[in-house]
Amino acid sequence: MAGIVSNLNAGTNYGTFSQVTTHYHAPTTGASDPTIEKLYTHVAAGSMHNSAERVDAPKCHEETRMAVQEDIFSWVSDGAPGQILWLTGPAGAGKSAIMGTVCDKLERTGHLAAAFFFSSFMGTVERKSKRGLVTTLAYQLQQHPDLDDRVGNAILRAVQRDPAIFRMSLREQMERLILRPIRASQAQTSSHSIHRMAVIIDGVDECGEELYHTSDRSKQQDQIEVLSALLYAVRDPAFPFRIIVASRPETWIREFFAHVATGKFTEIFLDNRYHPDDDIRLFFKSKFSELSRRYEYAPATWPREEDIAKLVRDASGQFIYAATVIRWIDTPGRPPQAQLDIVLSLRPLSGSNPFGVLDALYTSILKSSPNPADTVLWLKAAQVLNRSGGGTRYLPSGWTIDRLLESSAGQARVLLDLPSLVYLDKHRSPGSEGYDSFHYGRRLDVPVSVMEKPGWNTSYTFYHKTFLDFLDDSARYGNSFPDADSKRVERWLWGRFAQVLTCKGNSTLHPSVWQMANTNDASVAGGPEVPIEGGFLLTFNRCFLDLFLNYATRITGGVPHGIEEVLLESEPTGWLATSSSINSPHWEDPEVRNCMFILVHRNCRFYHTRCSPCCQRWRKEISESPDYLWKPQNSYSPLTLFLDRFCVQRIEWTAGTKTTRWLSH
Repeated sequence: MAGIVSNLNAGTNYGTFSQVTTHYHAPTTGASDPTIEKLYTHVAAGSMHNSAERVDAPKCHEETRMAVQEDIFSWVSDGAPGQILWLTGPAGAGKSAIMGTVCDKLERTGHLAAAFFFSSFMGTVERKSKRGLVTTLAYQLQQHPDLDDRVGNAILRAVQRDPAIFRMSLREQMERLILRPIRASQAQTSSHSIHRMAVIIDGVDECGEELYHTSDRSKQQDQIEVLSALLYAVRDPAFPFRIIVASRPETWIREFFAHVATGKFTEIFLDNRYHPDDDIRLFFKSKFSELSRRYEYAPATWPREEDIAKLVRDASGQFIYAATVIRWIDTPGRPPQAQLDIVLSLRPLSGSNPFGVLDALYTSILKSSPNPADTVLWLKAAQVLNRSGGGTRYLPSGWTIDRLLESSAGQARVLLDLPSLVYLDKHRSPGSEGYDSFHYGRRLDVPVSVMEKPGWNTSYTFYHKTFLDFLDDSARYGNSFPDADSKRVERWLWGRFAQVLTCKGNSTLHPSVWQMANTNDASVAGGPEVPIEGGFLLTFNRCFLDLFLNYATRITGGVPHGIEEVLLESEPTGWLATSSSINSPHWEDPEVRNCMFILVHRNCRFYHTRCSPCCQRWRKEISESPDYLWKPQNSYSPLTLFLDRFCVQRIEWTAGTKTTRWLSH
C-alpha cells in the first residue's frame, strides 16, 4: 500500500497513530461484478461494525472506560507485531461496549481494517456462526478504501479460482482469501506497509450454533477454531494487521492462550485496576442528570449521594447492572422515584452468588409484570424457539412468536412489556429478509405497510446475554419462578403447537391452499388460537411449519404422547397443502412429508401389531403422494419400509442435517 505518513492523535491520551493518506486506485472490478456478489452471499453482514443490526449496539458512555481504551490504543500503536490482544473480563463488565467504541474511533482515524461481532442472542443466526468469519473479514478488506486494490483484486481472484473455498476450514479460508492476496500485493510493490490497522473480533465465547447439542461438534470447538485461524494469521510475517479479540475468560479460551498461543498474546483483564466503580458512578450521575431535567426533579436532591453510592456498590463492577437499572427507572409510564426506590430496596438472592444483586434486579423487573410466571414462560419459550432455528436462514419473527403463543388478543404486549430487558428492534433494514414472516409475507403479497410494523422483520431481542444466562440457570431463578424449568417450557410449547395444529374456523384460508387440498373447508389447515385476517393465515401457517419441524427434529427422545392425539385430530391434507403451496428454504415440500412420515412413527413399538391411529392417518396421507414428493431420492425400498413399519430397524431424522439414518431397535 503506497501512502504518505502523517501524525494523527486518536483522542485525548490515546497515543499517536500514523495516519495513512492513500493514493487509492479504483478497483478494476466494478461494484456489480458477479464475483463480489458471490463473496457477499457468504458474508455475515449483521456482524460488521456498522451494520443495521448493530445500530443500537452498546457503546461506552462519554468519558468512561478511558484507561482501558488508552491501553488498547497504545497497544495498537506501539505493541509488538505478530500478537493478539485479548480483552477479557466477567459477564457484564462492558467488553462489547468497549469494542464498539474502539471500532468507532479506529474507523474515524482510518485504522480499522475489519471487524466481526459475534452474538448468540441478538440479530440473525449468521452472527453466532463461525462460517462467515473469514469471508466477512475478506469482504471488508476487499472494499476498504485505504487498502491497495491489488489486495482486493487478489481476493476476488481466489473466489473465481475455487468456488469451493466457502466450504473449507477457517484456516484454509484465511490462507487463500486473506494471506495469499496480502503476500501477492506486497511482492508487487516496495511500499507495502499498512500502518497499524486493527482487526476487531468481539464475543468469541458466543460463537457456536444451537444444532451442536445433537452432534459431535461443540461450540467450544468452533471457538477454538476461530482463535486458531486468527493465530495462524498473526504468525505469518506478511500479515500486517493487529488483531484484538474480546471474550469472557472461559476455561477453554484461557487454555488456548496459555498453551497454544504462548508468547503471542497480550491480555487486558477488566478488573479493579481499571477503576470500574469510578466509571459506573460517572455513568449514573450523567443519566440521573438527564432524568432530572426531563422529569423536572431538582438534581441537587434527587437522587441522594448515598443512593448513588449504594447503586455503585451493588453494581460490583458490572456495567450491565448500571445500564439495566437506568432502563428500569426510565420505564415509560412509571414514576422514576418509585422505580429507584424499588431498586434500592433489593437484596441479593444468594450471598454466594456473584450475580446476586443482578439476579435480584432481574427478578424484580420480571415480577413487575401483571403475570410474572407467564412472562418467564414466554421469555424462555421465545429463547427456545430462536435456538431451535439455529442454522436456518430465517429466524422466527416477533409476529410469528406472538401468534403461536397468544391465547388472547394483546397478551404478548402485556406479558412482554419489559423495555428494560427485552425489545423489538425497529431499526432493521426494510429490504432485509432476516425473519420468517417478512420472507413469506413478501412472497404472498402481504402489504408493505403491514410488514413495516415492528415484529414482522425482527425478533425479540434481549439487551444482554447475562439475562439469558439468568433464564438458563434454575439455581438463579428457581426460587422465584419454580414452574419455569425446561421440562415445563417444553410441555407448554408442545401444547401451543397442538393448539395451532388443531385450530379450526378462526379465519379464511388462502384460496390456493384449499384448492390444492381439494376441499372447500376453509378451516382445514389450522391456525393460531387468536384469529387473524385471512390474508395473513397462510403466512403464519408456513412460518409455523418451519418452527414446528425445527423444534420437533431437535429434541431428544420421542414425541410426547399427548401430541399424537393432537396430530390425529389435525388435518394432514391441509398442512401438506400448505407445504406444497409455498416452498421454504428450510423445509422443502418433500422434506416436510418425509420428516412427518418419520415423526409420527416415533412412539410406535415393535411389539404392537398396529401403529397408532395418528401414525396410520398421517402415513396413509403421505404415502399416497407421488414417491418423489416424500421418498428421498426414492431410497425407501419395500423392505426398508417393512422393517421400519414393524420397528425392526427404524428410519430416523438426523437433527440439523436433513438426512435420514438407520436406528437399530
